[in-house]
This record gives sequence, C-alpha cells and structure tokens, in this order.
Amino acid sequence: MKHTLEAQHIESLYNEWIGVELGVPVEQLADTVKLPEQWGDGYLQRTRLRPGMELHTIDVKLHENHIFHIDVQYPHLEISLTQHGNGCWTIEGRRGERAMGSGGTQMIYLHDTRIHFEQLHSDRLAHMELRIDFRIWKHLFSYFPWQAGDTFYCEQQQLTPEIKQVFDQLKNCPYTGPIRQHYLEGKAFELIALFWYGLEQKSELESAASRLKTADVERLHLAKNILYHNRTNPPGLLELARQTGLNDFKLKAGFKELFGTTVFGYIREERMREAKLLLEQGRMNVSEAAIMVGYTNMSHFASLFRKTFGVNPSEYARQQSRSM
Repeated sequence: MKHTLEAQHIESLYNEWIGVELGVPVEQLADTVKLPEQWGDGYLQRTRLRPGMELHTIDVKLHENHIFHIDVQYPHLEISLTQHGNGCWTIEGRRGERAMGSGGTQMIYLHDTRIHFEQLHSDRLAHMELRIDFRIWKHLFSYFPWQAGDTFYCEQQQLTPEIKQVFDQLKNCPYTGPIRQHYLEGKAFELIALFWYGLEQKSELESAASRLKTADVERLHLAKNILYHNRTNPPGLLELARQTGLNDFKLKAGFKELFGTTVFGYIREERMREAKLLLEQGRMNVSEAAIMVGYTNMSHFASLFRKTFGVNPSEYARQQSRSM
C-alpha cells in the first residue's frame, strides 16, 4: 500500500495519514487510534506535549508492506527509538538506503525535503519518536551539528541505558491529568539533553582522534577489529598490544581516547549486544545465550545485561516471545 503525504506543520502527518486515509474529520480525530483491520493490528498514539512538540508511539503488525512518500516542508527535529521491527528509508536526491532496526536510536533534522520510507509487513513495528518544530524550539539548542540551509541531517546513536530508560518512562507514564503532562514534558527535555550530550561526546572523540598519529589510529582500529571477531575469547592486553604493534600503555590510553570506552568495556558492550540479538531471535534461552557470548557465571551475566539495557535478560526474553 502506498501513501503520499505533505507535512506542512507538526500535526500534518498524523492528521493526513490517519484522518484523511480513514475519512475522520480532524476535529473528531482521537490521539489514540486503533489500526484499521484492513491494514493490520495495533495502534498509533500522539501525545501533544507543548505547541510544536509531540510524542508519537506506534505499535503495529501490518498485513502488507506500506510505502510512504512524505514531503516535509517545515524544519523539524525527530529523536526516535525503534524498540522492535525493521524498515528502510531514503532521502530524495541522496545516495544510500538507511535501515531502521530493533534497538536503533537516531536524531534526524528535515526541512524542505522528501523522505521515502517502507515498512515491511513481516515484522511487528514498535517505534517511538519525539517531534519538535524547530521554528518554535530553536532556542533550546546552543549549537547545531548541521549548517544553516541544510535540508537533512541524521545522527545515529548507541542505545544507552539512560536513553532507553527515558523512552520507557515516556511510554509507561504512571500519572494522569496535569501531572502526566508535566512528567512527559520533563522527560522529553531530558531525552533532548541526553542526545545533545552524545553529540558533544562524539565531537570530543573526533577531536581526540585528530591528535593521534595516523599509524596509531590504524593500529587501534585493528585492535578493535581483533576484539570484535574474538569477543567471546578475547586476547589479553599484552597479546593484543603485540598483535597490533602498540605498547600496552598506548593501547589502553589510545583506545579510550579514540573510541570513548576501555578495551574491556568494548568487549562487554559487544557481548551484551550479541546476547540481546540471540534472545530476540528466540532460538536460545538466557543460559545458552550467556554461554554463547562467553559468560559462565549467570548472575554476573544477568547483572551486566540489566546494567546495559535496563531489564533482566529473562524478562527481556519473555517480552520477545510475547511479541512473536
């Protein structure tokens, strides 16, 4: 099914796709809409936080692929998390297709550009995004990573426990009435701060990388590659230093400066990411996934998983089985 939409302001997309497609007058359009049976199962929800700032939550299972051609005519920022599902999107006039997958977070700036998005029916989509009209909220930001006149910017970030926690709190707000509104507004601003902090950290890492010698940067990338391919049984620091031609001090200091984490921190992150993927696939239980990524102490594995993703691995496995 194909949809062609124009977004002239922050409410356009929801009003056009839901209101026009379903024939519901805008004044009667609810902020939570059940997906039409002919499209699939699930719901779409819009929460107005302030003028020019909205939170959109999507949880749907489609009967067929949906293709969207969206003409975005106003400057706006999107901060999003895909909790489950896969899709792909492109920007008209730009090369390269971008994937949208489980656990992916990103910040996108769009203005006077056209986006093409395809959502596959083969997988459930659970997605949240904070939408901000940049004309109204430009004063929130002290600097922009894009240039004046740019029509598109995209920055994908790692899903940190802090970011995941805020998205979970936005989705599962425990309050009602005016308190709910204040709570959600506060969490929206917290989410903006976390993403902006991530951009500052990336800028600092890029600056640090420019201070390292080219040969050292190449050796550090080699070290990272060795660790990735041997993450279940990684070499020790001295052995890794020998394999890359670095001394152990330069390996430890340079790795932290270039990648923003320690050697052992990187190994742990990759192991946790792989364990999460194994649990999502549903072919292994928690103990099997832990052993597969190199952990024999189940309580230690559970503690690291909870610290990384904000949920116990057993609960995460149950969530995935319920969504299949």
